[in-house]
Amino acid sequence: MDKVNALNDLRAGIDEIDRKMLRLFAARMDKVSAIAEYKRAHERDVLDKAREDRVLAQTEIIADQDLRRYAADFMRTLMDLSKKYQREYLARKQKQPIEISRNGEQDRKKDGVYSDVQVYNDGHVSARVSESGVTVGIQGIPGSYSEEALRDYFGENVNRKSYGNFADVFEALQAGEIEYGILPLENSSTGGVAEVYDLLCLYGFHIVGEKCVHVNHNLLAPVGAKIEDIREVYSHPQALLQCSNYLKKHPEWTYISCSNTAVSAKLVRDSGLFQRAAIGSLRAAELYGLDILERGISNKNDNYTRFIIIGNSLVLKPNNNKLSLALTLPHEPGSLYRTLSHFAENNLNMLKIESRPIREKNWEYLFYIDFEGNLLDQKVAKAVESIRANSSFFRLLGNYRADPVTS
Repeated sequence: MDKVNALNDLRAGIDEIDRKMLRLFAARMDKVSAIAEYKRAHERDVLDKAREDRVLAQTEIIADQDLRRYAADFMRTLMDLSKKYQREYLARKQKQPIEISRNGEQDRKKDGVYSDVQVYNDGHVSARVSESGVTVGIQGIPGSYSEEALRDYFGENVNRKSYGNFADVFEALQAGEIEYGILPLENSSTGGVAEVYDLLCLYGFHIVGEKCVHVNHNLLAPVGAKIEDIREVYSHPQALLQCSNYLKKHPEWTYISCSNTAVSAKLVRDSGLFQRAAIGSLRAAELYGLDILERGISNKNDNYTRFIIIGNSLVLKPNNNKLSLALTLPHEPGSLYRTLSHFAENNLNMLKIESRPIREKNWEYLFYIDFEGNLLDQKVAKAVESIRANSSFFRLLGNYRADPVTS
């Protein structure tokens, strides 16, 4: 009984210390919010490494070296909480939170699409993805895989515009020449298309849909040409990579890059030279009157390219199930860990994370994240808001319906 009383007395002493610590913690966080306001007014970064080092040096007052290590860990945790609190405070002051209005939902719903949504600082935007009568831009010409993605996603009853490169599609959307653009974002064999990732953040458009296209590469040549005639092979760099195993069997060939697989097919057709071949689709062979010298020359039979549909507005639908984010993180220990923890805490399934170097800043990176969810779900909206609050830069790229790959 005496032992139990002794334990209870010790715990009572700890409880009293904890109460004092909590009161001190609240007082400390009041000072932290004042510091956050000062940093906002004077455009100072949340992280102050020199200040953190000085705070950790204060643990020297603890004589017990083993205990001093724990004290340093305690202070690091406390400073991590302070930085998180500052960022969330600044986010509330500087940015509008994600708010998905449900009032008048039936009135705003038209053709299965919400035409009135709230997104960050963009206010209310009109967002309607129509399946007919719109003008859609692609990089490339008829016979390209981009055109195939357009046909699969929008159908035949759309106005099409072709552009020479990816940036031209973004420029056309910005200028109002087109309502949507279709661009390749990643391939199952060769990975992401770096230029498109960079352009997404540069222009700030939203992903409103995606289409996965089965890429079936073939060797195409002028009518009458034979394999032994070929000396030059033209195609997009990604297509050349995706057919590298086949091309290695012909070391005598020279590879020449083109802006698009269909462009390479047209070039070979226009030249009429038997020494030239192109890597492209069966549709390109049909459109440009080329013979198919070899079928299915991709490294993988299940070779897919994921195309994204971009538009000016964030489109929210009840059946959207995929989100894409772009963000940078504070250059400090644990920042990526803290960001990823929001997915686990909210039971959200991450589909992909990819990093891209920031051109203006050596050894700093922009992260692209895809995960399952719908912003109409408040749990998802809360998680996204938490991620945004802890990011140095944040952009919600889109919330859309995933296109499953069926073998």
